[in-house]
Amino acid sequence: MLGVYRSDDAGRSWLRVNDDRHEYGRRYRAVAGDPRIPGRVYVATDGRGVVYGEPR
Repeated sequence: MLGVYRSDDAGRSWLRVNDDRHEYGRRYRAVAGDPRIPGRVYVATDGRGVVYGEPR
């Protein structure tokens, strides 16, 4: 399934961090983790700016 995923166990399992209503155009230019805040990720989208997510 297309989406943005994260792994907390070195890639053994994956959790989708977006959903079908929040695809942000499905075109991502860059994805980067924040080295200062564990779990935070930034996604540069195609024309919709930069969005970020972090665990709840």
